[in-house]
This record gives sequence, structure tokens and C-alpha cells, in this order.
Amino acid sequence: MSRNGKRKCWSFAAGEKGSTVTVYEREPGGLLYARALDPKVAGGKGGYRRISLGHRDQVRAKTYALEQSAKLREGYSEIAQERVTLASLVAEYVAHRTSRKTTDQQMEDKRRGKMWVRYLGSHKDPHLISLGEWEEFIDLRTSGALAADGTSTPVEQRRVVRNRTVAADCLWLRQVLNWGTKWRNQNGHYLLRENPVRGYPVPREKNPRRPVASTDRYERIRAVSDQVLMEVRWNGHRENQRSYLSELVDLAQGTGRRITAICSLRYEDILLNEGPRGSIRWASDTDKGGRETVAPMNATARDAVDRVLEERPGIGRAYVFPSPKDRERPISKDLASSWLKKAEQLAGLPKQEGSLWHAYRRGWVTARKHLPDVDVAQAGGWKDVSVLKSCYQRPDDETILAVVEGGRELRERRA
Repeated sequence: MSRNGKRKCWSFAAGEKGSTVTVYEREPGGLLYARALDPKVAGGKGGYRRISLGHRDQVRAKTYALEQSAKLREGYSEIAQERVTLASLVAEYVAHRTSRKTTDQQMEDKRRGKMWVRYLGSHKDPHLISLGEWEEFIDLRTSGALAADGTSTPVEQRRVVRNRTVAADCLWLRQVLNWGTKWRNQNGHYLLRENPVRGYPVPREKNPRRPVASTDRYERIRAVSDQVLMEVRWNGHRENQRSYLSELVDLAQGTGRRITAICSLRYEDILLNEGPRGSIRWASDTDKGGRETVAPMNATARDAVDRVLEERPGIGRAYVFPSPKDRERPISKDLASSWLKKAEQLAGLPKQEGSLWHAYRRGWVTARKHLPDVDVAQAGGWKDVSVLKSCYQRPDDETILAVVEGGRELRERRA
């Protein structure tokens, strides 16, 4: 107690001069903090670095001071490290990891980075992300109160967001934090001591929507796909032409590949002399797993390629499906999706809930359930067979009936 009757703030110092770590209260009974002298701050003039311990346990604080003073003598201490904020961590991740991903993944990384920074705050210490903040994010995001960019959504505009979407946002942050525990800064120190959200619950989709595009659906779309037009703005002129939808649908049906990979095909990827009908090289920069694969074409895919070569012959790195506005860029997934929606309307087909192009990828896999999984995975671009079986292969009536009727009799062995 001080002379005026007020309680003094508690403090404890450990270590020798030059490696002293002090733990202390800023107000009696309040949270505990730690400080240590760091000669690197203030442009080399030196000064104190301070961090919050996030608790009030004085015994734990003393142990921490003793451990950190010992580390400081060895030239390493959590306190002496540059303070990492959520904004700086996300910036490091985007700079060093996101650049290795596909274009769509890069866009999602940047969106999620902005969303989490806005929600938690740019100066948030990643180590202090609490379970309460994590669960509040899930609640806000699921209810639609928190938009995909991290801003607040007006009540009248809120729409419920499915668990799968929210889970993807949560797992992304977990991935970033885990990366931070492995990435060293310019001084050789890891960005994070630990992943603070490990073990935190992630929402699960109880009834995942994984529709399949049947052959009947494909045929009805193809019957009207040539009617879907696009406005081409090349060479300073505007002209309405038949869109690329027919060829895109044929390649989706014939190869089972993601629409982003199909849209990004270049003429050099078309290998007409490899395989009975030619092959397609699927570049690593358009593959979700970052792998380059080559797969032969079937008749449907080859017919689509032949139509393209007849109408728009090209060579080298020119895009097979160039943007109607800029030949130097491929068409976007969004534009291809808008064409498919238009064709569904023309064909009188209801939109499949929760899917557009990916339903064709599931249809391609499901139609090949009778073939070895390892070969289906290689031809369709899956690295993990378990993902193919759990997320893409779907039950169908004919196979279920075959299973029901295909049982054999089990007889007991008689002496």
C-alpha cells in the first residue's frame, strides 16, 4: 500500500542488465504486461518493447519473465521480436503464399484477408484471437449480418449464408495462422508462436448440396447453347456473335475439368497428335492443386476443339477462349456462368440448387464409377482419390438398383 492508502501496481523483474524482462500491472488487479529493452527499436536508438500477457496470474507471469530473460541472453525473445499484427500477417501471407495459387484462389485470399482484418481489426494481435470472437464471427457470417467483405449488412438485405461457405472462411484463417508458425521474418524469427485457433469448432454442412448434371440436362443445354450470344469488342468494333458456351459445355462434359481451367486454355495446350484423338495439357497455374497433367480427349472434347480451330485458329500462348473485350485475357468464370444461366432459361431448365458448372464435373465422375478410381482421378485432375469419392461421386438410380439386385447367395459350408 502507498502512503495515500492506494494499492501499488505489482511488478517483477528477472534477468541481468541487458537481458532484463519485467512483468507488471498497469493498474492494481488488472491484466499483466511484459517489457524488455530492445536496441533495434527507434531506428537503432533503443527502447522498450511491450506485450500483453492476456491474464492476471502473477505466478505465471514470474515464470514467463524468467524464461524470456534466459532466451534474451541467447539472442531470442518473444518480447524482442517485431510485433506482428493481423494486418501484417495477412499481408505477408498474400505476398508469399497467395501468389502461388490460381487466379480465383488469389481473389478469394484477398477477399478473406480484408474480411478478417475488418472484423478483428488491423492491429489485432493474432495470438489473442479468442474463442468468443471466433464463434461471434460464425454467428454473424451465418446470419448474413457480416458481408463477404467484412462490412455490416443492413437488416433488410441480410441473407442466411450456408455452413459450407462460413467454414471455408474459418479454415482459411486457420491456414494463415498455421502458416505464420512456419514462416520466418527477415530476422529469422517465426511470425507466430502458435496457432491460437487450433481446435476451435468449424460449422459443418449437414445436408451438402452436390447436384449432378445428367446427360439429359447436357443434351437440353446443347440444343439451345448456340442461341446464346456475346458482344465482341475487338479492333474498335462491336459485334454480336455466337458465344463460346457450346464448346465450354462440351469440354466440361467431355473432360470433367473445372470451368476456370477450361476458360484459361491456350492453343499450346491442345496436343492434337498425342493419343487416339489428341490430348489436352492442363497447366499447373490453373490447377487447384498446382499440378500439370496431360489427359487424352474423348470424341465430345475433340469435336469441341475442332470447332474452335475451324472458327478461331490460333497458336502458342494465345487463349482458346479470349475475353470478348480483350483478346489478351481469357474469359472469366462469371461470364461463362452467365451464359450457362441464359441457356438454362432458354431450355426451360430450373437452376440446380448450389451449383452451375461444378455439376458437370460431378456428372463426369459419377458416370465413371465403374472404372478404377485412380485412373478417373488422373484423367479428371484429382490428386486425392478420397476427395473424388467423398465429394464428387454421387449415387444414381441405375447403380443402386444394380447393387440391390446384384447380391450373391452366401451358403454355409457343409461337411
